[in-house]
Amino acid sequence: MSEPLSTAPAPATTGVAFPVQVALLTRRFVRNLIRQPAVLLPNLGISVFFLIVYYGSFGDSPAVVQLTGGNYLNFVLPVTVLFASISGGAAGLTLVEDLESGYFRRQLAMPLSRTAIVLSAMLLGALQVTVEAILIIGVGLILGADPVTGFPGLLAVLLFSLLWGLGFAGYSVATGLLTGNARAAQSATFIFFPLLFLAPVFLPFDQLAPWIQVVARVNPTTYMLEGMRSLMIDGWVAWPLAKALIAGTLFAGITLTWAARVAVRKTSRS
Repeated sequence: MSEPLSTAPAPATTGVAFPVQVALLTRRFVRNLIRQPAVLLPNLGISVFFLIVYYGSFGDSPAVVQLTGGNYLNFVLPVTVLFASISGGAAGLTLVEDLESGYFRRQLAMPLSRTAIVLSAMLLGALQVTVEAILIIGVGLILGADPVTGFPGLLAVLLFSLLWGLGFAGYSVATGLLTGNARAAQSATFIFFPLLFLAPVFLPFDQLAPWIQVVARVNPTTYMLEGMRSLMIDGWVAWPLAKALIAGTLFAGITLTWAARVAVRKTSRS
């Protein structure tokens, strides 16, 4: 396990507005992340590895290029960006470290909103996802990705990755607080690997086997993936983008609510 996060007292927040509480708590998390930048490397390395291997395996196949609409990098880049969402699991590990060090109980004795504590950890996870997404997109551009929506489209892809990372971080925070154990919290994040692969990852939706299509229709990963791809391949098409926004917002809203309720229950037991 990495070293416990700093247990220096948080700034006094009596009478401080909720957004300011979130900002102060998030700043503490970010400072600790800056001190340990190596935590970003494993997941970033895996995502870049997948991008290079997928492009090397399928990028020069005329049949695959025809199926995916031209440049295979534009098709596969969103997949590796979503792989980076796994790094949002660090949000749960952050709170587990606070639990184990005793700092979480110290926070409960402060005039802090429980939701602010949870949301700040989620924002940390979302920021990690976004930083990794920026680096992955940079590698994709070097390899030859050329989104039809240009730079504004890439910014939209990053916003989608931030939203998705926020939702994944909420799940991680909830499981981290429930288990109170770093290994258990980390293991719980791997449930999302099947969701990533039960979606149109390698081929368009209509090319999938019928049973995978059934699963993919109820898999929110599908709509986020297709929204990102529409920005890379088709342009500013409203319906795919709307579905991605709805899926991401619902995912983040559900996991934030769950994490906040878990935090309240954890507080009542402390």
